Amino acid sequence: MNLSPGNVVSARAATAVVALLFTSACKGPPSRLVAGVSDSVVVSSRRPVLIPMRVFDASGHTLQTTGVHYSRTSGVPVPVSAAGKVTCTQSGDAIVRASLGEVTTSVLVLCRPVRDVRSLRMMNLVVGDPAQELPFEAVGMDGHPITLLTGQITVGDSTIATVEGPRVRARAQGSTELTMRVGDRLAFASVHVYERVPTPEGIRPGQHVAVPVRLAGGEMRRWRLSASPEPYFLTMLPDSDEQQMPGLAIVGASCGRGMDAHSFFCLAQHDASVIVYHPQQVNPARKLSGMLAVWRQEHP
Repeated sequence: MNLSPGNVVSARAATAVVALLFTSACKGPPSRLVAGVSDSVVVSSRRPVLIPMRVFDASGHTLQTTGVHYSRTSGVPVPVSAAGKVTCTQSGDAIVRASLGEVTTSVLVLCRPVRDVRSLRMMNLVVGDPAQELPFEAVGMDGHPITLLTGQITVGDSTIATVEGPRVRARAQGSTELTMRVGDRLAFASVHVYERVPTPEGIRPGQHVAVPVRLAGGEMRRWRLSASPEPYFLTMLPDSDEQQMPGLAIVGASCGRGMDAHSFFCLAQHDASVIVYHPQQVNPARKLSGMLAVWRQEHP
């Protein structure tokens, strides 16, 4: 039989339809219901949440979930609709019965409603350093932190930083943002990634640089900051787990405190200097190390 290209397409489509019908015909009746992970579901929202359900036949084929009926059987008295929507009005655990014909399963619903998500306003990372913990904390209805939760983390620019489980890893110098959604709550944090350089001098607008510093008692290092219409952000970052860091001072510029005692926002209308020093109150025999991080912001 001679088939034109159009007939070949039609023949292929007909074959696909026949294959689909054959596959559908091979599926058996419902045999197993599986909710969430091992029939456990964590709910972080205070709004109604549909229990994630999967239906399988005896051979493991996935079936439609229409017709599954739900009812709470024990645990905290939270509303559960017949269609499987749970409203976590309080914290606690509830057992929900899901049934489809004669097939049933018990679902453990872990209600952990989140009242608020707190975040650090600024996160500073250095390329090549180990990944750091996410700068977020979820708070329950009682005001205490919640560790068992479900949420979503998004990164504005994954070429600058990426999320690896509960940590953030620096990829390339620059600025981006993190958004964390837990239940019906949102929180944001800015992420600034610095690249290692031997000196901050000559830093360009928009550039983030980090200078490794190690000082003995009485030592001091000084670098020039060029006059700039763009503000500078300067901070000392700890070296590994070292908490005691060199001191930081800026002269010849108008500065205000940053996010903590180790950071500053500065405007240098004339050439200025940044100084890193070993504080007098620290044992002179103890060497101090850290990272001088400098970000020259771009003009709006």
